[in-house]
Amino acid sequence: MTPNTPPDSITILAGWGIYPFLLAKGARAAGVRRISMIGFKGSTCRATLKTADDVRMIPFGNLESLRKAIAECPGPHVLLAGQINPMCFFRSHIDAGMKNEIASIKIRNAHTLFKRLVDFIEEQGHSVLPSSLFMADHIPGPGPLTKRAPDAREADDIAFGNRIAMEIANLDIGQSVVVKDGVVLAVEGFDGTNAAITHGGAIAKRGAVLAKVAKEDHDMRFDIPVIGAKTIACMRKAGLSAMSVQAGRTLVLDLPGTINLANKFSISITAVETTLPQAPVYKQPKPLKGV
Repeated sequence: MTPNTPPDSITILAGWGIYPFLLAKGARAAGVRRISMIGFKGSTCRATLKTADDVRMIPFGNLESLRKAIAECPGPHVLLAGQINPMCFFRSHIDAGMKNEIASIKIRNAHTLFKRLVDFIEEQGHSVLPSSLFMADHIPGPGPLTKRAPDAREADDIAFGNRIAMEIANLDIGQSVVVKDGVVLAVEGFDGTNAAITHGGAIAKRGAVLAKVAKEDHDMRFDIPVIGAKTIACMRKAGLSAMSVQAGRTLVLDLPGTINLANKFSISITAVETTLPQAPVYKQPKPLKGV
């Protein structure tokens, strides 16, 4: 496989939400012939499962079921997509194998937990590809994404928030911070971005901003920063007025729909330019002129 030659087949380990559905659509458009899918019982959406040629359903937290499902999938390439809350590693009914894997991780956060999952898959003889690979249409470039650009105060808070968020992300604490008037009101922890939005908004009342980033050496095979319509709905409910993400390093699920919703609520979204490595994407070769 080269940057312009998609694999013949892939397996998507599909969590909750629209992401794995969009990934499957992007893979089809890129020319992937066969899509296998491993879904989680009670979590993976039915519409997502219908995009696959073959499906294997397993309970979350059962390592032996995951091992068997991966072994049955054709082709060596696996992609991880969809929401799996890290709290599930501690709340679900997990088998002895999963308990042992978690116990072997001394420092436990979203990055280390999902990194161990990736390592486990690759130990089975498969390669885990970047989860952004077929999502080029959902990764914005730099600049304002909404009709309303941030005002001067919001722009200052975005610049400050980005600096703080990078420090937090590089410490593997979280990817987001909520800021107002130069004050950090909430830091994303193990409970995720929406919890930080809710907490920060409760303190600010109105007008706080969210800054979301990927750390400097972020492993784009998993846990790439993602926002979508539910992020916007949560921001509106909490009273946040603006958001920044990193250009080329963030997935905006259903990009047009998310931007339209933000415009409806007058929430400003800006994709901040960065010199850090961009999320890998498959790019179709442009047709020759006259063809």
